[in-house]
Amino acid sequence: MSTTTASPRSPVAAPTVQAAGIGSLARHLPIVLQLALAALVVRLYAVEGDTFFHVFLLAAAGAVVNLTLPLAWRLPFFVLLSLAGSVVVFGPGGAAWLVGAGLVLIGICHLPFTLKARGLTLLVVGALLAFARGGLLPSSVPVLVWPILGSMFMFRLVLYLLSTKNGRPEGGIWPALAYFFMLPNLAFPLFPVVDYQTFRRTFYDKDQSTIYEQGMVWVSRGIVHLLLYRLIYQRVLNDPDDVVRLGDLVRYMLGTLLLYLRVSGQFHLIVGILHLFGFRLPETHKLYYLASSFTELWRRINIYWTDFMMKVVFYPTYFKVKQMGPAKSLVVSTTAVFVTTWVLHSYQWFWLRGGFPLTPQDFLFWAVLGGMVVYGALRELNAPKKIRPKVTGWNRTQGLHAARTFAIFCFLWSLWSAESVTQWLWMLGAAVRVDVTGILLLVATLGIIVVLGGRTWDGAGASGMGRFAISPAVRTTVTLAVLLVIGQPSVEHGAPALVARGLDAMKQTGLNERDAALQHRGYYEQLDVRAQLNTQVLDVVGGHANWQDLSQVGVLKETNDVLTRELLPSRRVVWNGHQFSTNSWGMRDREYTREKAPGTLRIALLGPSHVMGNNVGDGEPFESLVEARLNTELHVAGYDQFEVLNFGVDGFSVSQQVALLEQRALQFSPDVVILTHYRRNRVVTERYLAKMLERAATIDDPVIERLCAEAGLVPSDFKGGLPIPYDGLRRIARAMGVRARMPEGEASSRIRSVSERLTQASLTRFAGMTAARGIRAMVIVLDAVTDDPPSAAPNADLLQSLHLPLVNLLDVFPPAERASLRVAPWDDHPNAAGHRLVADRLYD
Repeated sequence: MSTTTASPRSPVAAPTVQAAGIGSLARHLPIVLQLALAALVVRLYAVEGDTFFHVFLLAAAGAVVNLTLPLAWRLPFFVLLSLAGSVVVFGPGGAAWLVGAGLVLIGICHLPFTLKARGLTLLVVGALLAFARGGLLPSSVPVLVWPILGSMFMFRLVLYLLSTKNGRPEGGIWPALAYFFMLPNLAFPLFPVVDYQTFRRTFYDKDQSTIYEQGMVWVSRGIVHLLLYRLIYQRVLNDPDDVVRLGDLVRYMLGTLLLYLRVSGQFHLIVGILHLFGFRLPETHKLYYLASSFTELWRRINIYWTDFMMKVVFYPTYFKVKQMGPAKSLVVSTTAVFVTTWVLHSYQWFWLRGGFPLTPQDFLFWAVLGGMVVYGALRELNAPKKIRPKVTGWNRTQGLHAARTFAIFCFLWSLWSAESVTQWLWMLGAAVRVDVTGILLLVATLGIIVVLGGRTWDGAGASGMGRFAISPAVRTTVTLAVLLVIGQPSVEHGAPALVARGLDAMKQTGLNERDAALQHRGYYEQLDVRAQLNTQVLDVVGGHANWQDLSQVGVLKETNDVLTRELLPSRRVVWNGHQFSTNSWGMRDREYTREKAPGTLRIALLGPSHVMGNNVGDGEPFESLVEARLNTELHVAGYDQFEVLNFGVDGFSVSQQVALLEQRALQFSPDVVILTHYRRNRVVTERYLAKMLERAATIDDPVIERLCAEAGLVPSDFKGGLPIPYDGLRRIARAMGVRARMPEGEASSRIRSVSERLTQASLTRFAGMTAARGIRAMVIVLDAVTDDPPSAAPNADLLQSLHLPLVNLLDVFPPAERASLRVAPWDDHPNAAGHRLVADRLYD
């Protein structure tokens, strides 16, 4: 194992900077133009959200000003620009907390104590901050500040403390402030572990034109990685519950590993931006998908983390146990690295999300990966020492080794990405159901890795026009220009359907359908959706930390019947800053009598959370607004008043809505019944079925009982008893504490096969029930404020055959206004303005 971290005694090279002023700006005009192109691309694709766009604009403008400054002013200018950025991102109060806490931590590193005493002091202060982060101590620190504060100091503080001598800062205060308060860090909680010595040593240590050009190469590469990530996330990645055949399994494993493009994309962007201010930091990732061994993979993927572990764990451990001999010392030191990496990843998760997960799949992933690296390192240690000829062109052996490493790493990564070990084990069973798609996808993927992994990619040998074509300026400009062109709406509209879907996916900023549904499951059922680094949950982590679920405020009650939950009657609480009241019947509405008054047209509205009115005040849900307009603006002969009864309940599927109509709503003699359908109904229905099977020995609904029986779903299977089949899986399951009768993956797969049929049966029942009673029935299709609403209503053909009028409200939220129509950045329920839009459309 090797490292590129600079030695603490490495000399700091004299900076190489040309004359400053307007002349410098003119000499670097191509860089300025590339920055402008990059800003247009970031805006066009909404790369990493609004916060990053603001930070990037600030960085681009700052980089232009930086070109004109004398060298002595550039480091202070970068610090002041970063501090100004903290005010832009967090406001004055949040910025004050961030900078104040940071200065205290930096100051502790320079107390006139011994290194050990300063380290212990930092541990005590860090523990107090951790208690505050975890909610165990009262704190007025804005929740959005915690992830960035942790990102800036949780690892870099260790490296900075080790670099201090007798409490004196190396290089003065400006490098220290620049090291911790790096401008890009304000937009990225996930940040590479930059080494302090490297950070100082590489500041303008080469010609500045070379530094700037490399920075723009990495900025453009980072953008490309992030757009490819979106394409994979939105169009390639499939749901584990949909893994049935070999093709599904290969697609899932390939998709989960390719999602790491987001991390490499962010890191390239970060280091590229820092280059624009003269910090010539090394590359963070290097062709990690083409590594030909696990030791090489460890050196190529997240290189900064590898260097950090080498410096902080590997070398100190190795020198303490070196008397054991080279081989044993290597095993002990490398094992220590991977155990520490496992724990520190959970530690990092704590600062970013407030939890500290140590899951079985984490342990297995790091244990197996560590074992593979140890095995590879021992082979290198014991291999005969000989000079290997430099490989040029393409090498078959190297390509085959790259394919082998890629395949094994895909296999391991899918374990780390799974929600549980049992789900992963069940999913692997799909490999025995071989299909043509699976074989073709497997052969094509490994073939591509063999071809690409067997080649050297140093760019040598080009000359003339070839050398010009691969020059940094050309690559950057062409890449950004192409992205601008293909991102134009006219190009997308004129492209073939498959290409158009891909281009559209690269502009999607929200969660994909599965993760969006799981996010809502977290609201409904207080489940911690353990999103790996392959989701966008980190974007919204700050505010979500203090966001309350309805069950936390004493309004929602779980029931052991076919409804599974209900709103408690006569409640009046404040929920996330809004008044939330229920009437004596358990509706989020005003009081009504059960008996309908003469001359009243009564409408029963059924639906989930966005019908009930999540996180808006009393009187603001669209049901109340429609009722008010009907009574003030509409005059119908024979009716004196209109009543719209809101039977919406947080987390209700279509099936639960129909059950609620049958059990309760019909008692109010409605003339019209409106059912709400929505895209996420499938996932919500699956969770509903799982909950019913877990709670009830028998299900008091003949339709659900019949469908579950056909799918082999028996309630007792969900209460423990018969162990998982197959000896190998049984041993692993016992070791992990799994005692369910049916493996989780099998249960999810069987439930999925039933959920759509249950929805269809429920809609059929809804049509028959209302028709038999002479009630006018209709269906509205309404989603929350999502970035990519579907164009077609679900089950439209069935609704037409049942003669149920359909009102499609999927396009009710204008794309340009969606961000302002959500109750919060992390919660896509419509706010009061969003409900007004729905009310206007529904009234019409």
